[in-house]
Amino acid sequence: MRKRMADWSNLPADLLLLIAKRLHFAEDYAKISAVCKSWRAIILQKDNQSCSLLPWLMLTENESRDIRGFYSPFNKKVCELYLPEIRGKRCWGSSHGWLITLNTAYEMHLLNPMSRVQILLPPLHICSNLKNLICNPTEFRNTFVYKVVLSSDPLSGNCVALAVYSDNKMAFAKLGDDAWTPLQCCPSVINDVICFGGKFYATDSSGDVISCDMNGIHLKTLPLTSSFEAYELDEITTYIVEIGGKIHVVLRFMYEDRYGDGPFLRTWNFKIYGLDVCTEKWEEVGSLGNWSIFVGSNDSFSVSCYDYPECRSNCVYFSDDYSERYYDNSTTFNSFDMGICSLDNHKIQPLFENDSSSSVYSVPVWMKPILW
Repeated sequence: MRKRMADWSNLPADLLLLIAKRLHFAEDYAKISAVCKSWRAIILQKDNQSCSLLPWLMLTENESRDIRGFYSPFNKKVCELYLPEIRGKRCWGSSHGWLITLNTAYEMHLLNPMSRVQILLPPLHICSNLKNLICNPTEFRNTFVYKVVLSSDPLSGNCVALAVYSDNKMAFAKLGDDAWTPLQCCPSVINDVICFGGKFYATDSSGDVISCDMNGIHLKTLPLTSSFEAYELDEITTYIVEIGGKIHVVLRFMYEDRYGDGPFLRTWNFKIYGLDVCTEKWEEVGSLGNWSIFVGSNDSFSVSCYDYPECRSNCVYFSDDYSERYYDNSTTFNSFDMGICSLDNHKIQPLFENDSSSSVYSVPVWMKPILW
């Protein structure tokens, strides 16, 4: 007599949520929600907040597939998600669970890779400070737009997108806006931006940190230049990140190496500077304590190792965010410049060495997944 197969789709919701509360990684939620539609509807309920939200590294695009891999450095597993929405698009990661995507039709969207919900942003190529755009749509996607970050969860009701493009231009748009609002231009190349405390902060290639209000008015410049002078022979890029409610600047030191016929950069060290709010001066931070930070083609973010003990404390998790400036379409690299730098001994551990791409726009990016 044939045994009847159990109908797992009818598992009681309370029991399924009890099982879900024992899951610890976002990739486990992705797998359990893929079993059937009824499970997915239960797992992705907005009041189910037990997922640990450990960061993912979204891997590079395979141009022949609609599947994108997400690597967890904490269990060393790759979770694959069906995401035809990002095929052929440049992506930036965020700590708020959404990706920012840009295609060659100048269309920019926000996408939650877990729920696959999309939100359309205004077209950036017709921003009022780009009256003489001289690049084509492919160049606009590949290199013209350097970074786009979010201030908060797009479903929170007060999310602002902030874009860096054309080296030193910035603009912001609130969700629902018809157009981007330009910020005052900076004289130097912008490396990173964040939204913090109702203001925009940007760090540039000359070692300055610029703050602007939500109307785009330049408020103040806080120079970090003296910290740069000791490292004038190094290749340096900078990031700006909030750690424990305070602004910090991260210096990433690189050297030029060669692979095949082309040059590329390799990271060898990091230094952290914190802002003294009383003196408005920057002081070197010897240790992050029980914090880790994640930098790359994403809004730079910090993670408390008290809340997420899987993260390595006093470490910088970094991905390769400058590939489009140095690589060309003809070269495939064995691995990107990414790893984990311990600030205890300044040694770098490789992160994920199996990811390679000949694309100038698809690079690995950090993000913190959310379920909805």
